[in-house]
Amino acid sequence: MKTVIIIAILIGVGLPILNYKRDRDLKELFISLLLLGGIVSLIIVGNVMRSVLPFFLAHIIALVLAYGSYILYLIRDKLYWYIYLLPFTTLGLYVIVAFIGNRHISWF
Repeated sequence: MKTVIIIAILIGVGLPILNYKRDRDLKELFISLLLLGGIVSLIIVGNVMRSVLPFFLAHIIALVLAYGSYILYLIRDKLYWYIYLLPFTTLGLYVIVAFIGNRHISWF
């Protein structure tokens, strides 16, 4: 699983660089790398949800959709911004449930 993540990150960094060398569009390169950085940071932050498996699985699925949308942006130059909100939604729902009082989370 870790190798798949590393290969996905390398592909995610390599494609914008190849697109930049072909098109010389610096704005698209920065947007692409910022989106990838956001997705990777959400992967790291999402590990907090491992204690509640349904939220964690929903978060992983949302991240896979966001990464697919990222690759689609790189290939077709069409940005679906609302798909990037799905991982934030799962994190928000987790925080709300933890704040209300989930007995599976002992540190709240």
